[in-house]
Amino acid sequence: MLTFAESRQRTLNTPDEIAAYLGETFQGMQDQSPFQTGEAVDITSRAGLSPEIAVGDVGVVLCDLPGQLFSWVLVFTAGGQQIAIQVQTDNLAKREAE
Repeated sequence: MLTFAESRQRTLNTPDEIAAYLGETFQGMQDQSPFQTGEAVDITSRAGLSPEIAVGDVGVVLCDLPGQLFSWVLVFTAGGQQIAIQVQTDNLAKREAE
């Protein structure tokens, strides 16, 4: 029906203003994300993951931003170390408690 372009210019004069703007932007992005920071997820496809990474096919979301192909997830390795990895967001699902 209608297509238009918008442009906006804004000046941020101090580190506090920059930090506040980035914080607001991040919060807006996080509100639109399918997964929230700290949320437990199942890894539904191991495509690109070695067998030693993401033991149990579960993790906790560290960062998921809308429109991004990958999310950061905290997982365990087979050696018992916790590591942050990137997983394709399409390969994650909200974890149901067993």
